Amino acid sequence: MRKHLFSDGVLSQLDASDATPFERKPSAVTIGSYDGVHLGHRAILSTLVSEAKAKGLRSLVITFEPHPRLVLGKDNGKSIRLLSTLDEKLVVMESLGIDCVVVIRFTKEFSETPADVFVEDFLVGRIGLAEIVVGYDHMFGKNRGGSFETLLRLAEKHGFSVRRIPEQKVDEHHLSSTAIRRALEAGEIGQANKLLGAPYQLSALVIEGEKRGRLIGFPTANLLPPSEKLIPKRGVYAVEVEVDGKRFRAMMNIGFRPTVREDDRLSLEVHLLDFDGELYGKRLAIHFLARLRDERKFANLAELKAQLERDRQAALQVASEFSLA
Repeated sequence: MRKHLFSDGVLSQLDASDATPFERKPSAVTIGSYDGVHLGHRAILSTLVSEAKAKGLRSLVITFEPHPRLVLGKDNGKSIRLLSTLDEKLVVMESLGIDCVVVIRFTKEFSETPADVFVEDFLVGRIGLAEIVVGYDHMFGKNRGGSFETLLRLAEKHGFSVRRIPEQKVDEHHLSSTAIRRALEAGEIGQANKLLGAPYQLSALVIEGEKRGRLIGFPTANLLPPSEKLIPKRGVYAVEVEVDGKRFRAMMNIGFRPTVREDDRLSLEVHLLDFDGELYGKRLAIHFLARLRDERKFANLAELKAQLERDRQAALQVASEFSLA
């Protein structure tokens, strides 16, 4: 999958290992932030790929970095937390068979681009738009002034086709990135994963910790996630961890470690159940499988260790029911 960056009016390679310049050619295109790449997004992307193959087109996704809502303002009075980083989105899109992704560097200046100008100058003029696939409620351009009707009008003028994907629901639940954020913030991992179509993922760097877990037989990797990433509700989770291309069963704690310290720094720690090696400086991909329990304070380390043993067994049981292969 080729990855290109559109910034300051220039299309360039996002992937430094790929020296192939961007080529304007007939393309099936979709546009969106695709935060989480959930089941609704996947319905659009799978249609895009199948339409492109059937018509001999290049399948191309246009997405944005940073997320437009991070640039344009607050989300209901607080900063938005993302379900997926750009790198996480690109990995999923590649796995779905997308040929090319163009990442637009989103700025307030770019947000002022009228819908008609974006379609005519960028999609038609620079990309080679032959077909566009959008969701049922897709809006785009300055002040979200572009709609399905806008696309139909411009399609007649420029000779491309328009395909709209109907609303996707899961068990009659509305499917959106917002609904998934709410589920994760409530600790409802099963519901979030059902809407995502895959376990929620968090990629994070392993940093130096206090090494207290080693004292009770549960060494943990302390994690530093991206600042904009959504962290699920505090508690203990059964997870799978991907490191150096291999997957390991694990359990994870998100919280303030009340048994061993008293401060207000949220910590993310993961204990790999069948791993022996050094993790400092590595980037781990954490796949959330289930929430095991709330975080709580224990009377002493012996009580904490006994609970962690129970958590280990619970995490092993959960992991046996899942397969991320």
